[in-house]
Amino acid sequence: MSMAEIERFAADLKSNEALRAEAEKAQADKSHATQMARAVAFAAGKGYAFTVDEAKAHAKARGKAAGKELTDAELDGVAGGRCVDPDINSFGQGR
Repeated sequence: MSMAEIERFAADLKSNEALRAEAEKAQADKSHATQMARAVAFAAGKGYAFTVDEAKAHAKARGKAAGKELTDAELDGVAGGRCVDPDINSFGQGR
């Protein structure tokens, strides 16, 4: 169920410019330790239900599918459809 939620969030981010802008703005809130935690908290506030660990697993799977192995630091940098590697993102497609 949560992987479906992540995919739904990804699709909504891709298709909804206002949601994407809100997600990017939410990254300025430093009350969560990592970008991933901020993205998951933002998603939860919008009614999506998945955990940081689930989002990391999703990002890792997307990276592997694209032929990239993401480090723990890169996984922590994935958020709101963004990643330290611009060819991979956690909640949508690669560039």
